[in-house]
Amino acid sequence: MNKLACVTLDMELDYGDPEKRIRLLEDPEFFERYISIINKYNAKVTMFTVTSLFEKFGDKFNGLATRIPLEFSVHSHAHDPHNACSLDEVRASREAYKKFTGAEPPGYRAPIGRIDKQGLGHLLDHGFGYDASVYPSIRPGEFGYFNLHMPNVPFRVTRKDGKSLVEFPFTAIEKVRIVFALSYAKLLGWGIYSMLLKVFGLPDSTLLLSHPHDFYFASIPNNAIKGLERMALSRNSSRAFDYFENMLKTLKEQGFEFVFVSELYQQTRNSNLQEFAWEEWK
Repeated sequence: MNKLACVTLDMELDYGDPEKRIRLLEDPEFFERYISIINKYNAKVTMFTVTSLFEKFGDKFNGLATRIPLEFSVHSHAHDPHNACSLDEVRASREAYKKFTGAEPPGYRAPIGRIDKQGLGHLLDHGFGYDASVYPSIRPGEFGYFNLHMPNVPFRVTRKDGKSLVEFPFTAIEKVRIVFALSYAKLLGWGIYSMLLKVFGLPDSTLLLSHPHDFYFASIPNNAIKGLERMALSRNSSRAFDYFENMLKTLKEQGFEFVFVSELYQQTRNSNLQEFAWEEWK
């Protein structure tokens, strides 16, 4: 299989913002710069969208779709990490997606990667083709995880009733398992991050993670996020667009072709993927 890369944007309200805005869509400078970078590298964007936002921001989402190659997917309905993949969340997100797009949602991404066995079961029951929620890495804290046992490449979740879906984990840099995400590039700085990319590389199926706030977090006024988390998210905030462009440029230089996640799914759904039994999911 060719080397395929998916640029993913988790479309949600700006993190910690009391005004509940999405400045990437509202600020002309941010909006145009994002568009220019995507089009410069002929990239495609899969926008995992919090579906409760379709009603308020639908026109802006469609406006973005007229400027860049863009597809919608689901990022839960309410973006509540305490209720990331419940039956109500899966049902509500599916219905909101269908109402906005007129089609069935192809995939799901749980907030902060908080997918579990029950959530996967709900996705299987409601016909989702793929999930993109598993972090094959380590993160401390309240919503942390320790998933070094998980593959860093697509795999299949199967159930005894014959239903299955493809899991697209959040891609990590090989060996070191640092997530391939704009937030991590900002945290480490491009010098260190680019060295890790050069030395260890990426798998042939790669998903790049970003959020709107990653591009301008430090400039969000009266942000409710404080302490070490704010320091980490603010690091290199003024260089975020440059880092994002560097990441796309690196993918191009390494021979990746940009595709939608739905296209990656079509190319991998019948492949000989490693399988995980839903009944044994932990």
